[in-house]
Amino acid sequence: MPGPKDALVNGVKVLEPLLLPKDFHFRFGGDGVGSGGNFAWGEFVREERRLELHFRRSLGLVRYHVGEQSASHESYMRELGVWNQCRYPGFSNDPLNAFEGLAHDLGLADDFLVGPGTILQQAAAKEAVSTATREADAMAGYVGDKEKIDQLHTRFREKRWSDERAILRRFNENG
Repeated sequence: MPGPKDALVNGVKVLEPLLLPKDFHFRFGGDGVGSGGNFAWGEFVREERRLELHFRRSLGLVRYHVGEQSASHESYMRELGVWNQCRYPGFSNDPLNAFEGLAHDLGLADDFLVGPGTILQQAAAKEAVSTATREADAMAGYVGDKEKIDQLHTRFREKRWSDERAILRRFNENG
């Protein structure tokens, strides 16, 4: 089995017939070793548009960029209304199958390839709001847990055992 760099380069060859005629060119980003093992990445670029590709054991992150905005493959395909027709990601032992699936999906993305990119920008905006909401919810949970723990410590120091049991019960009930 080829390493990530070779697999990425081979996968790029699958995408080139679709992207080169639309004036995109491939730019290898780099390779290395991370906590998950060897990886490689690169991107197809045309002016302010980029199709970012990351490969580890298979094609992983696929991200569409227009200017400063970007969206994941899934978010963008959902916004286009074609997610149910998509072939990427798929499940295969052959790394090239993922690139073939992505090539199919790119055929549904004229908005990115030749259009104004407005649907991609909508997907990016929705994804940004969704991510911010998830992060805010997580932070609220972390802060809430800290507040509950601080209350428990205070009650314990003050030997207010019944109050402490009530807080601990609420803590366990609300997770």
